[in-house]
Amino acid sequence: MDNSASASSLSFGTPPDDPVLLNADEVAQILRVPRSWVYSHLSELPVIRLGRYVRFRRSEIERFLEHRVGACQ
Repeated sequence: MDNSASASSLSFGTPPDDPVLLNADEVAQILRVPRSWVYSHLSELPVIRLGRYVRFRRSEIERFLEHRVGACQ
């Protein structure tokens, strides 16, 4: 799989009802942070736990960002 293609599909504007779950690497790309940051902030992020795996809904990550931006203003 070509990483450049998947990275370009990780932009905002995707329909919020997108059923695809994101992994920590994809969330890190959206937030522009290291993957380690995502894992160290799991208690703050809207996460879906699947055994030892964690997944994220894009719409929930976007909502998380909106609330963070609103708290800073």
